[in-house]
Amino acid sequence: MTFNRRKFLATGAAATAAIGTPMILKAQAKEYVLGASLPLTGPFATAGQLVAPAFSLAQKLFNDEGGIAGIPIRFVTEDSGYVPQNTLANYQRALATEGNSLVAYFSDSTGAMKLIAPELKGGNARLMGSTSFASELADPATHPYQYLSGPTYQDQFDILMQNIKAAGGSKIAIIYSNTEFGRDPLEHGRAKAAELGLEIVLEETTKPQGADIPTHVTKLAQSGAEHCILHGYVTGVWPQLIGGARQFGLPVQFHGTFWGMEKLIADRITAEAGPFLAGYQGVMPYRYFYDRDDAPRYQQYAALSKAMFAGTPLENYMSTWALQAMCGLELAMKALRTTAEAGNELTADNVAENLSGISDWDSGGFFGGPVSMANNKIGTGRVYEYSPETKLFTPSSDWLST
Repeated sequence: MTFNRRKFLATGAAATAAIGTPMILKAQAKEYVLGASLPLTGPFATAGQLVAPAFSLAQKLFNDEGGIAGIPIRFVTEDSGYVPQNTLANYQRALATEGNSLVAYFSDSTGAMKLIAPELKGGNARLMGSTSFASELADPATHPYQYLSGPTYQDQFDILMQNIKAAGGSKIAIIYSNTEFGRDPLEHGRAKAAELGLEIVLEETTKPQGADIPTHVTKLAQSGAEHCILHGYVTGVWPQLIGGARQFGLPVQFHGTFWGMEKLIADRITAEAGPFLAGYQGVMPYRYFYDRDDAPRYQQYAALSKAMFAGTPLENYMSTWALQAMCGLELAMKALRTTAEAGNELTADNVAENLSGISDWDSGGFFGGPVSMANNKIGTGRVYEYSPETKLFTPSSDWLST
């Protein structure tokens, strides 16, 4: 029995009509791509260079686990120089180059997230995590595809101010960088201070690098502050301000937010300049990498790090900044896998819906217990204190939620 082309098409049409569904076969993706922009140069290059290896580790780990529903993933990482317009250009290039294979993106700053947000529409929308804890992003109505892998900067101020109040403090100073994320929690911080009965006696802005330390320390001395929150810094300025204050003889208690809580920086400063960071406290959303006795996911990272980064400082330690990136990637992968395993397309809407539905997640290490996504964030963290003797940040509070 033979069929000519016309008979075949007619038979196919009849079969389709009988079944009631179109005979369309969708091509299976060969790989999925997760893009990223990191500040490998510029004012925050140290952070970017410490975060970049986490993407290599994540690609290896996630593919060893089967990728996304059996399909491998590939990371594409580019330098941004911490310039939001560069990150936007990188994202647009990834969309043009990778097309629908690009299923998620990791951005490098508050400024970039805010710049890209209006672009996340229709076919250009992708799930997007970042290094940012910007409070503005914690709103699904205005930022449906962007999320935070921890508490907002406002949440972090809440935690610090509650601790200051509990310690009997009354007068506080806030010194912050003249960046998007430096300015983020100021208005909220003023309101929180008033609510707690704390007096803000100084608000001082500085450059994120190359700040005029003597001038800022003099203003801090004149303010009469008992406590000082340092916010919006990554490497140089926050320890320089503390060191300047100690040389000045100021008995001020210093507090930091996430980006000022890196052990590598604190250890280097201690080795070079002495133990003046003793008693320095700050907010961390996660447990530190060395605290992994009951953290199975951290133990997996440690085994991979030892194999992949042998002979480097990363062999035995993952920076707080890399942990933040890994947490963001873990959340994205969880949402992507849930979507794919349900048989749904990896559209931004489908993936974002599954991300927002993450509840009672046992992260295997990052947090002190199961956590949930609420309003694009995980609002939990705890206060740690640095010891120059042990060269460790150790908890000085319980896990706190906001």
